[in-house]
Amino acid sequence: MSTPGPAGHPAQWPEHIRARYGVSDRPRWVPAALIALGVAFLAVVTVLGWRMATPAIDAGITEYATLAEDHMRIEYVVTRREESPATCVLRARAEDGFDVGYIVEELPAAQGRTNHTVELRTAYRAIVGELVGCGLSGPPPGLPGAQFRPGVTPPQQPWAPDGA
Repeated sequence: MSTPGPAGHPAQWPEHIRARYGVSDRPRWVPAALIALGVAFLAVVTVLGWRMATPAIDAGITEYATLAEDHMRIEYVVTRREESPATCVLRARAEDGFDVGYIVEELPAAQGRTNHTVELRTAYRAIVGELVGCGLSGPPPGLPGAQFRPGVTPPQQPWAPDGA
């Protein structure tokens, strides 16, 4: 005597039984494909987020010092994601807020973190050195130009000792 077998293939079950037990006609590979699609989407979002969070170029001042009435030293660091030349804009400002020195410095191609030092000639005593911005294909757009006090002639850059 044989025991009764299962009630047939789930595709043959009545609709109310199939709904009760969550049986569908969907192929078994569909959930795996949906999971793979979700993982791929998360990978793309992660890569795009990382690229947006780490700019192609980043720069900052590490130190500045007023060396004399006519010049200032600014030390700064530039980090580039890919090997490429860069252009940085630096300025020295006086106590009255006007620029007293301004330079656009071209940097050779490099990748990663590089340290730089520039000595600016100033029209009169500077109290602060600033890195206005750096770009990979020229100065970044939107940077303010030199803002010298009316009547002040911007000094030639870079600074060099007299006679040099």
